[in-house]
Parts: sequence; structure tokens; C-alpha cells
Amino acid sequence: MNSERSTVMQQSHPRSGGDITVPWLNEMLVTKGGFSGAVIEFSLEPVGETAGFLGDIVRITLSWDIAGSQPNSIIAKFPTIREANRETGKHLLAYERELKFYQHFSEGCPVNPPTFYGGVDVTGEQDFLILIEDLKAARFASQLEALSTQDARQAVLGLARMHAHYWQSPALAEAHQFKDWAPIYGPSIASGWPLFEQDFGDLIPDEMYPMFEPGNRMAGRVFEYFSRARPQTLVHGDARIENICFDGSNLPRMYDWQLASSGPGAYDLMYFFANSIEADQLAVVGQELVSLYFDGLVEGGVTDYSREDLNRDLQIASCLLFGFSSMVGNFLANGGEAERAIVAATTPRYWGTCQFFEVGDVIEGLAELLV
Repeated sequence: MNSERSTVMQQSHPRSGGDITVPWLNEMLVTKGGFSGAVIEFSLEPVGETAGFLGDIVRITLSWDIAGSQPNSIIAKFPTIREANRETGKHLLAYERELKFYQHFSEGCPVNPPTFYGGVDVTGEQDFLILIEDLKAARFASQLEALSTQDARQAVLGLARMHAHYWQSPALAEAHQFKDWAPIYGPSIASGWPLFEQDFGDLIPDEMYPMFEPGNRMAGRVFEYFSRARPQTLVHGDARIENICFDGSNLPRMYDWQLASSGPGAYDLMYFFANSIEADQLAVVGQELVSLYFDGLVEGGVTDYSREDLNRDLQIASCLLFGFSSMVGNFLANGGEAERAIVAATTPRYWGTCQFFEVGDVIEGLAELLV
């Protein structure tokens, strides 16, 4: 345990868990955060088997000098100390996106994200550290395992409630726009697709392979189309099962908001299917889940969006899976068994999603659809 009693303001902020001190914790949680009492000691443990690609995450277990409503533990998300990865995170605006979400959207968000305890720029160069609620009591699932249909229903209902809550909201002016991904995806696809094809080409189904060229070529225009021509809401951007947990009532709680933006709700739903539901399972329950989502929008007050609108948006959004897969080559290629296991698990789901939304019917004619 680390023990000090001072609550003196610090001029610098920690770059990693090892730099955290009691005075800094008291500055963030007591002086700025408004908690009563003082932290007198703490301990650290990493969260996850390995550090995150864009961030390093630690659990801070706290001891306080007086009993009260203070948290017993919190999570600190640091920009990764790996220089190349941190530059990627900044290129994606990942740290800025997440801080903006917690500052402007987390309070009252229907998917009950972690409570926000504060955020700081640790370098003065947009390297944001955030302190959030520890969700260790929740139930988590793995991206490599099949998701139960009941959990899928709850997650889809959560997405519908969130999207309805922020549908065409003036508050979205505070978020990055979906089209901001267009200039980011282009270079990332160009560098990532050869790597993805080299390391994982044998995992791509034969029917899916020829769709990568038009999908990659049109990705930027799809992002711009959704920002220009479709209704906007708050989009999580990485709505896969490993960023969703369930509380004691089996209600979803979403975390990891580094890709949040203003954009089409259909993207989150499509992305959730592609990253969380097995292809054979989707073929059975997919229409039920789409109906559940649409009904949730209507119940949440959305009146300017038809089921036909949703179906078409889901179909067009699915065309972004090719660019996303290609971009991932930058991160997972030249890896080991763990990286290959991720692609081996997700690629059949991506193809199942493309088949479910009949992407083959539109992928070659996207230019006409996006006018």
C-alpha cells in the first residue's frame, strides 16, 4: 500500500499507474471531485491480462480516513506509454472522444456508463487520463465466446434507448461527427489491408473476398453520407460485447467510449451484431433483434424514421465492415496466437452480418445509393 496524508495540489499528473500518489488522488477526488475525507493509502492492480492497445488501465483500491459514500476502488485509464500506439490513439482522437463523452453525455445516458470522477491532460498534448467507476461487480462476457440471446436482447434494447434519448439532439454539437472518420480510414485502410490480407487472408470466406475492394474504396463516402443525409444520434462506435457488461438486474452498462461520435444509430446495431453474435445465431434471431431495436426507438419518441429507413441504413452501414477489417491489419498483423484467435472469431461474424443484411446486393452500386 502507498501511504501519505497530504492533499497538496500537484503541478504534474501521472503518466502511468506507478506515478500515482496520495496527494494527486486527493487533488482529483477530494479537492476537485468533492468527496469528503481524504485518501490515506491505495494499492494498484492492472485490469486485463495485458495493457490495452490505446490505453493502460489500472484499478486503484482506496483507503479513506473516514467512512462515507466514497468509492472503495476506481479505474484509471491512461494513454498508453507505447509511443506508436499513443500516436495512433491521438490520430483517432480516441482520448479526446472519451473525455468529451464523459463531460457532455455520460450523465443521464440510458446505457448507464461508469460514473465519471475526473479527467486531465497528462502531457498538455491531448493525452487525456480519466478516472471512472470500477465495474468489477458487473457480469462480463468475452468477444471470443458466443453471446446468449437474452444478453443480446438486453444490449439491443440498451442501444435503442440511448439512440432515442439523443436522437437529433442539439447536444450532439459537442460530439465529433461520423464523417470525421473519412480522412482517418483512408490511409489506415491503405496501410492495413495488405497486412490483413497477408496474415489473415486464409480466414476470409471466398464469397467475401471480392467485396473488400469496393468496400474499402467507398468507406470514406459512406461516413460522409451518414453525416450528411441521415438522422444523427450519439453513437458508441465500438459497441461490441467486450465493451458491454450487465448489472445485477441484467441491464447493460456500456464502457470504453474512445470511438464515440454523432452518427447513425444503425451503425452501432450493425457493429454489435458483427462483433458479438455468431452467424448461425444471427440468422435465427436477427430479425427479432432488429424489430426490438426499432420498437425501442419508437417507444423512446422517434417519429421520423421508418423500419425501411432502418433496414437500408443497416445494409449500407454493413459495407463499412470491409474497411474496418482492413484497418485492423495495422494493429493485429505480425502478432501471435491471440491476434489470430480474434480474427478467426470475428471474421465469420462479419460475413454472417454481411449475408444477413444482403450486402452483396448493394456493395458494387454504393456510389449510386449515396448520392
